[in-house]
Amino acid sequence: METDILTPIDAEMTIGPAAIKNYSRMSYTMWNALAEFIDNSTQSRTNYGSTINDVLEQEGTPLVVEIDYNALTREIVVKDNSIGMSRDDLVNALRIANPTKDSVGRSKYGMGMKTAACWIGNKWKIQTCEWSSGEEWTAEVDVDRIARYNDRVPLTVRTVGRDQHHTVITISSLNRNLQKRTEETIKGYLGSIYRFDLRAGTLKILYRGEEILPPDDYKFDSDPTGKPMRLEIPEYKIGEKTIKGFVGVLKQGAGGRKFGGFSLFQNERQIQGFPNAWKPKNIFGGVDDEGANNLIAQRLTGLIELDNAFGVSHTKDAILFEGDEEEHLENYLEQLTKDYREYAQKRRGGEIGKPWGREKVREIINDMAREFTSSELKDAINTSILPPLETIVANNQKQVASLMPDDKMGTFDIAPTLKVEVWLKETSEYEPYVTLSASADAGTMHVIINRLHPYYAGLSSVDTVEECFRQYIYDAIAEYQVSHQEARVNPDSVRRLKDQLLRTKILKIENAAAAANSAANGNGTSTPGTNNN
Repeated sequence: METDILTPIDAEMTIGPAAIKNYSRMSYTMWNALAEFIDNSTQSRTNYGSTINDVLEQEGTPLVVEIDYNALTREIVVKDNSIGMSRDDLVNALRIANPTKDSVGRSKYGMGMKTAACWIGNKWKIQTCEWSSGEEWTAEVDVDRIARYNDRVPLTVRTVGRDQHHTVITISSLNRNLQKRTEETIKGYLGSIYRFDLRAGTLKILYRGEEILPPDDYKFDSDPTGKPMRLEIPEYKIGEKTIKGFVGVLKQGAGGRKFGGFSLFQNERQIQGFPNAWKPKNIFGGVDDEGANNLIAQRLTGLIELDNAFGVSHTKDAILFEGDEEEHLENYLEQLTKDYREYAQKRRGGEIGKPWGREKVREIINDMAREFTSSELKDAINTSILPPLETIVANNQKQVASLMPDDKMGTFDIAPTLKVEVWLKETSEYEPYVTLSASADAGTMHVIINRLHPYYAGLSSVDTVEECFRQYIYDAIAEYQVSHQEARVNPDSVRRLKDQLLRTKILKIENAAAAANSAANGNGTSTPGTNNN
């Protein structure tokens, strides 16, 4: 009986053109997608530094990346003044997952520009001119036509001056819109991602004409000798890979959950960090990636630089640890930060209740200078127009009328003639941060907090939020009382009455202490608030 002999063959694994359409479903965020273009601009400068650095120096400008968003035409434009690309460079850049000699450092995978552009929009155009070439090449990509018909990408050329050097990427037919809150987040993340370049002055990023700044320098606490609570991490091996950096404890008032945690960097580019830093559970606790809501998660911070041997996620927002690398690093940091964690948990209790020193107050006020002298605040002062009082009152009444039972957070029976109800609304980011309004029911004041107001996005500490709410309630009580004592609510009168209310807090503490002392001395007849001497 004969047996058929089957000849083995090789099959080629190919990726069809329709795969490009799936890039719009990747787990990018807008800031990480835009960062792909900045990575290419900065890496291009690094690769050809000997040339482009001299050119930029002669032109008197750093490397500039401009990002513009036109809400009417729904277009995003990213432009740089780096060295630009030749025709061959552009052809190679359009090949997906095809690293070239320039695919190193921040651009080592050879995919970021294509996947990010496809994630943002279905049509994109690249216009690029390599310095001294005198040629500007343009490539236009239609994602739908490539996916459906396997279209090729047409390239055109025009003559320009030999001193020209740039790359302009225009993305249209957007897959997602940019909201105001998203834009603020974009600026915050990009400033943090490229903090090394921005602080060194080698990079300038403009978002819709506004310069993006790096985050403020770390404000570390100090030990009793005045030494900053910052500890350098020397080069340390995780297997065959290397890390270095520092850890530290932020001073009181400079922390918050978005400031705590370790920022992970590679090639001086943030992979994961502020305002969503890496928080290993064995150090920061908690059940999610934000860590527990405690002083460690708010005050323990650090920056860790990982060498190029560590893998990075496709969207460049996470380190891809292998084997037991993550556990090894977590255990090392757990031991390294043991004393710092203990210190971070301690509030500087010895200072509570003591008068503030002049130097401390001066330090606090100086830290606020940037906030209160910003161009944004000046514009708000110069352009703000107060609506008529009748309009404000009508809007307040409208907000009261829209309250739902689930919005009520609590009720305070302040006095027989006064009740304060606290409400939390999520109506619109454009509504006031808080509304204080008398109810139609006599003796009731409403405190309506607008959770969507942008101001609250920066309040990570529970203590800070709690103090905000406390002040709103004091304001409501003071306004109510003044309105019932005077025909017209005067700001000075409100502040004077609020002053009396604020003093009751320390009076309560003193009364409680007096009662406790009286009980300890066996004199149970003492009445809180009275002097028995």
